[in-house]
Amino acid sequence: MASLNIRSGVLGRRLAAHLLRRATYCVTPARIDYFATLTAAQAVVELFTVPPLQFPDGPVTPDGTPYYSISSALHEPGYSASSVIQTRALTMWRVHESIMDTSVKWKFMNMISSIFTTKRTLTGDYHYWRLIEQFWGSNFVYLAHRMTFDNQTLRFLNNNQNNKNSPNENYAREFLELFTILKGDLIDDPNSAGNYTNYTEEDISQAARVFSGIKNSFTNLDAASGIVCGLANMAVHDTGDKTFSAAFGNQTITGGTTENGVRNEVLAFVNMVFDQLETSRAYVRRLYRYFVSNHIDQEIETDIIEPLAISMKNGSFILKNALRTLLRSEHFYDVDDSSNSDDIIGSKIKSPYELMCTTANLLDTQNTNAADNQKLFYDDFISVAYEHIWRTGLDTRGPLTVEGYPGFTDGPGYSRNWFTNNLLYERFTYGISFRRGKARNTNRDFPYKVDLIAFVETYIDDAAGPGTPAAPVGAADAYFLVDQLLSYLVPEQPTGNRLTYFRRKLLGGLSPVNWYFTWSEYLTTGDPQAALAGLEKLYDAITSSLEFQTF
Repeated sequence: MASLNIRSGVLGRRLAAHLLRRATYCVTPARIDYFATLTAAQAVVELFTVPPLQFPDGPVTPDGTPYYSISSALHEPGYSASSVIQTRALTMWRVHESIMDTSVKWKFMNMISSIFTTKRTLTGDYHYWRLIEQFWGSNFVYLAHRMTFDNQTLRFLNNNQNNKNSPNENYAREFLELFTILKGDLIDDPNSAGNYTNYTEEDISQAARVFSGIKNSFTNLDAASGIVCGLANMAVHDTGDKTFSAAFGNQTITGGTTENGVRNEVLAFVNMVFDQLETSRAYVRRLYRYFVSNHIDQEIETDIIEPLAISMKNGSFILKNALRTLLRSEHFYDVDDSSNSDDIIGSKIKSPYELMCTTANLLDTQNTNAADNQKLFYDDFISVAYEHIWRTGLDTRGPLTVEGYPGFTDGPGYSRNWFTNNLLYERFTYGISFRRGKARNTNRDFPYKVDLIAFVETYIDDAAGPGTPAAPVGAADAYFLVDQLLSYLVPEQPTGNRLTYFRRKLLGGLSPVNWYFTWSEYLTTGDPQAALAGLEKLYDAITSSLEFQTF
């Protein structure tokens, strides 16, 4: 039986690493060791303690001036040379904040962006992300309501062209089918044409009437957030009442006759959709697939999805509360059964964004350009975002279609869709860039570089070492060294022939005693070259392994 009971006892390194990999991008060796001393409940409290943004005003120019204003889009250009500078800076702001965020916040934000999908349009990308950043932990009804007035969303799904005399149902359709309640089974009944169980075609038409007349604005502000947003043009808004199908209890929503009245009308519609238990189920399934497992069977539906959905519906629809329950549950740590066929740990494939951000932290690296705004927010884009995120399958501007990235949305494989034949080289050579400090394909400067000797000395070696050839201590013990390095870098410890493979990579066909003398020589002379040769071979084997692709 899948259990939401809180897991008891301290986590230990294996489960601490699992929690950090799933809940945040900041998975450093030091954090793994610290979280290993905590219980699940204590660890989750830490992960929901949100630090301030590194750059609270968004990406900045070389002299420190913000590229964007949260309260205006007037200065945001179309596709021009200056827009390239700004959009690159925005991407690198997101990547840098994700890497530095010690909480669940940025991973959660990226999940939200995979639900309310957009693709870069002429204006509004920054305001879209600041909207998510402000409301990620709030009642999701508020975010869905504000997203309807977001300039980026309005343009992407053509709702800015939706007028009472010329309806455009694009956003209304996607709001129901993809963003909220989701399409159910098509009812095969000639008297129920276009009935998708959870809503009907007529509901889409009525929703489009609710959304009519909302236009882009470069200066209109959301009263609560201060973020620039669209507004209603009353001349083209359908002010009539809208009546919905039996799927929504035949509810009628009164049409707004003022700009503020339209905002209230939209809020009434959003509340109606979120008041359906099926909407709660849809969001809990998304949480589960994003943070826990690709696979949902009937047991998971009954024991995990349904109680969380009921709790969320009755608890102001705050998704982060459902996630908090998941992350401290026995089920999340896969200790609620004895089956080896439904393992959760290591069952998901890292997205390209995940691969970049968590690798930077797992290897205990720091961005060498962190103090240089020009390099951090612009120059790094090619080597970091383009060569290591885009080229492994995730366009940071947004997915190709409104359905979202296949790795997040396409079942039954979900995250397995990130791992395709044409991307194998890009993924399996990932670690080379971090080892060399040069992008693996172009030799371009790469701002992250692992110091393998320092890593081993800090996290694996023992001050009491090196011991003796017969009883090596710390990093002088070849088998101990391999085991410890694997425990940080891959989700499950390899066994049998697979473990032997990694040991051979370090030893190069020699015996463990040879490694004892190699490491002892480094400790005595300070010359790292002989030890580094073995460590680099082991490192390359791990970072190019299938295990490293999983989390």
